[in-house]
Amino acid sequence: MEKPSIFDYATALRGQAQLRMWLAGICIAIWLCVIFTLKSPPLYVFLVAFVHLTYAVALYVMTHRGRNVWSKWLGYLTALLDPLMLTAWVIVMGQTAVLVVPLFIFTSIGYGMRTGNKAIMRTAQGASLAGLAMAPLLASYWQDHMLFWFSSLISILMIPGYVAVLMDKLNQAIVFAEHESRAKSDLLARVSHELRTPLGGISNAAELLQAEANTERPKQLAATILTLSGHLLADINDLLDQSKLTLTKIQLKANPIKLADQVDMVRASVETNARKKGIGFSSMIDPRIIDNVVGDSHWLTRLLINLAGNSVKFTEYGSVALSISLLRESPSDYLLRFSIKDSGIGIPKEFQDKIFDPFVQLGTKSLQHAEGTGLGLAISRQVVEVMGGTLRVSSDVGIGSTFWFDLRMPRIPASRNGFEESSNIGDLDRKSMLERRRILIVDDNETNRYLLQEILQKEGHSVILADSGGQALDILAGSEQFDLLLLDYNLGDIDGSTVLQTYRFGCRNPVPAYFLTADASALTASRLKNTGALGVLTKPVLAQELRDVINRTCNSMDVKQKVSSLQTVSGRKDLMPEPAASQRLRPIPTVYIDMKVIDKLKQIGTRRDFIKELLGRASTDIERNTSRILDALESEDHNGVYDAAHALKGVCMETGAMRLMSLAIGIMRTESAILVEQKQRLAQDLQESSTKTREALREVIAEAGSQDGTFYQNVDYG
Repeated sequence: MEKPSIFDYATALRGQAQLRMWLAGICIAIWLCVIFTLKSPPLYVFLVAFVHLTYAVALYVMTHRGRNVWSKWLGYLTALLDPLMLTAWVIVMGQTAVLVVPLFIFTSIGYGMRTGNKAIMRTAQGASLAGLAMAPLLASYWQDHMLFWFSSLISILMIPGYVAVLMDKLNQAIVFAEHESRAKSDLLARVSHELRTPLGGISNAAELLQAEANTERPKQLAATILTLSGHLLADINDLLDQSKLTLTKIQLKANPIKLADQVDMVRASVETNARKKGIGFSSMIDPRIIDNVVGDSHWLTRLLINLAGNSVKFTEYGSVALSISLLRESPSDYLLRFSIKDSGIGIPKEFQDKIFDPFVQLGTKSLQHAEGTGLGLAISRQVVEVMGGTLRVSSDVGIGSTFWFDLRMPRIPASRNGFEESSNIGDLDRKSMLERRRILIVDDNETNRYLLQEILQKEGHSVILADSGGQALDILAGSEQFDLLLLDYNLGDIDGSTVLQTYRFGCRNPVPAYFLTADASALTASRLKNTGALGVLTKPVLAQELRDVINRTCNSMDVKQKVSSLQTVSGRKDLMPEPAASQRLRPIPTVYIDMKVIDKLKQIGTRRDFIKELLGRASTDIERNTSRILDALESEDHNGVYDAAHALKGVCMETGAMRLMSLAIGIMRTESAILVEQKQRLAQDLQESSTKTREALREVIAEAGSQDGTFYQNVDYG
């Protein structure tokens, strides 16, 4: 049967070692009590106490400081030795040995529950049975109490056996839950991708409409589309963020809110549906509310849209009215009532409390046409509670319903609003033209390519398009120069990370790259961490995000100049950048050592052999820590992987082994699940990079010797 992933041998052994210390202490404490009843305890009692305590301490140190490469086999060994230690106490304790018998059962069950391995539990159970079975042969007390001895054997046989049956069921439930969790994560990632792809097209098209509009009305409509797209994007992010699915963990953001804008947003969202049904929609803001307020604009708009949308949905005639009333004011805040009143079908009294429960929908015939999951009101009520209010309802069947909530919101005096000033930011951004750049866009979605191209060309940039990974590699292998690469992760033929790694392998001076992806899951983000890209842009990508990326990448730092400044390991200072035509996809020796770091190290040391000794020790440390990581990866000791990677990073940083250091940092930041999934690839990359780095260090040592007239013969440091 498949073992749940939550069980880890190394963790189980550490917990068992700590528990073993307590058990040894209990046995010794019981023995001390026996001393008071015996004038001269036999010498072998002291020997048992010493051996048991030494055994417990040794295993504690071994499991907490060692590498635990043989965790599984150590589990079997301790499953034999622990009952053996308890057997020794049963034999020497006399009549007080009855206090140790429950520890046999406790030890056997503990191994099973900690490791999830029935075979280890059976080993401990068998050793316990064998040990207690020998007790009558070696101790007179058990010869005189055969009935108790026999009942103890039955207990050791039956109780762990029954627990083993329960463990099977528990493991099946855990495995099923893990499969369901993975399936849910995959589904969320797929749904996210399918939603974000068209949403990106909608947002980009709205931005183009807004930029090209000549009158105010189209600009307002385009702004409404962009805002609603932003709300939809935020909802998708909330769906993917597991911590936010439990609404008590929602983190509200405090930002200035212009209530008139919120009302306009609600009107734009629901008025069309109201007109289709032939009902009216009206809104009112108390004229005494003259200042803007502080709150979370996203959640407030979402609440009002949800409540107003429900009212329109369940109203067949009449009207729906949204109102914001002032209940009380002070110099620093308002107490506001937000209410939505409709003339719909109404809600029976007995259902008015139930409608706020998740997945609850009224089952009357008049409501069977209504769509929805029954989550809207449940989410709304909990969000209002997080904001500090309570969502309430008043309704009469056939007359209508009113939903309302009261919130205390800080005021912003009109002189400090700053809305007039901030409204022109978008225009200023458009007017501040960036330096013309040459950008390659790789995306297999034609709409996305077209819209990104339009946005970038309006900014004055030159854009080249590719619809597949293969085409992108062909373009990058040519003589054309690019300032930025925007690469979709989910390409049809080759995934984006493979495209980027293939390109970077064959190019000395790679183009700065950003990934485009509609998959906002944490798993995808972790996969893209160590691919060499500067970052990840999650679809939909807006014009301002593209401006920021181009400005940060191309204007703030000259990435290409920084990369080309790295010298090769040979240390030649006459190395010049190759001409553009030579940047082909071909094997070129990768720069493993930053010679600038080596030059600084040479300035530190005063002895002739300083560099030789320093880099020799570094090479040895690199080999040792690489082996530690490989062993820990093989045994899935993830804590050991992170510890060894941290040590490797420190050595590489001090000696300029930048490529290997980047790989070590990547391993440190990789989640445990990815370590298991990518174990073979990580091990291969680490082994290759470590070997090349140590070879490069040998060359540096040899060159240092040739410069100072010393010949280092048969240098071998790892």
